[in-house]
Amino acid sequence: MSLRPESLEAPSARRYALRAMRWAARLVRVFALAWLVLLWPVVAAFTHRQLPPLRTAALIGALAIYGGGYAFYCLWGYRSRTQSLVALEVAGLSFLALAINELSGLKTPNPFLIPIMVAGFGFHARTGIAVIGGLSVISVADSLTGVGLPAREAAVEVVVLLPQMLLWGLGAMGLRYLLDVLSELRAARQQVARLAVEEERARISRDLHDLLGHSLSLITLKGELASRLIPASEPGGSEVREMLQLAREALRQVREAVSGYRQPTLATEITAARTALRAAGIGCDVEQSVGAVSRETEAVLGWAIREGVTNVIRHSGAAHCSIVLVRENGKVRADIVDDGAGGVLSADGSGLRGLKERVDAIGGHVRAGGMVARGFRLTVMAPVDGSIPAEEPTEPSPAGRL
Repeated sequence: MSLRPESLEAPSARRYALRAMRWAARLVRVFALAWLVLLWPVVAAFTHRQLPPLRTAALIGALAIYGGGYAFYCLWGYRSRTQSLVALEVAGLSFLALAINELSGLKTPNPFLIPIMVAGFGFHARTGIAVIGGLSVISVADSLTGVGLPAREAAVEVVVLLPQMLLWGLGAMGLRYLLDVLSELRAARQQVARLAVEEERARISRDLHDLLGHSLSLITLKGELASRLIPASEPGGSEVREMLQLAREALRQVREAVSGYRQPTLATEITAARTALRAAGIGCDVEQSVGAVSRETEAVLGWAIREGVTNVIRHSGAAHCSIVLVRENGKVRADIVDDGAGGVLSADGSGLRGLKERVDAIGGHVRAGGMVARGFRLTVMAPVDGSIPAEEPTEPSPAGRL
């Protein structure tokens, strides 16, 4: 196999692309913080207006809390999609915006732009649209209250300001959508690269098995025949038997090497589980939202699906089985749940014991047991980036059993 120049440059190009993405993410946070410049009219009130000292101190405190709360969200809070945190951030910034307008004596919608942007960026679509609309109405009403504009001018202000505020919040929603799409594309790119590597490893394992395995099997067969024809006491008899032993050992090593290359993947194991459950007359639901994980973690999750589905088919008598794979706090959780007889799974089973050893090896844990009413649950928690490769399973796959 020849190494072309582009194959040598590809890893370097990928590193540069990932580095550029990381720097872009940092610049986006800095750019988001730069929107605090919207408070410039309020800051200018210190020089253009003679405010009482107590009022000035209160305004400085409100601006400091406002800026600190927004900076917290830009640097750390945005990573959490918890709606309660977003609601607390939006409510606090909106209250401070009202206080800033009241303390500064300015009637400007600028302080409301940042809570509107946070609402569009952090809330789900329907909630975000409702909150953006409400804050836009509040900001326009606050900017017109106490100004004493004629009705016609007030109507013009509403017609001009309200669409701007709505578009500002919808733009923040679009930015969050684009960032989510970018994250999904990055995860899909990593998954495609990993699948390409797995496919190449599978091809090598097939070629290794088909070529060396076939040849070594023939050598072993010929050696057994020669050992029958030539007694051990005859000249060359012991050499023939040594050659036969070496051929058998080489064949065993090739099989071990091939099985090591053939690590399971989530896609293949989920497909095999569906096929096996359908053949056994058991309904199956699958929820898979883990994205890209390390090869070791994917192998362990594959073994978990094999073991769990095999036990459902052999022991549960269930009518339905669900397979759920999700991410939780930097870990991946796999649940295999059935509605069968339940009961307690024996810890002496080689399949469950082997699965527990593999999961423990990468820093995860296994829980298995009957449910309260009816059914059985097998739960495997594993880190996203497992570091120790899993071994070959001791139980065959459900598809292989059937």
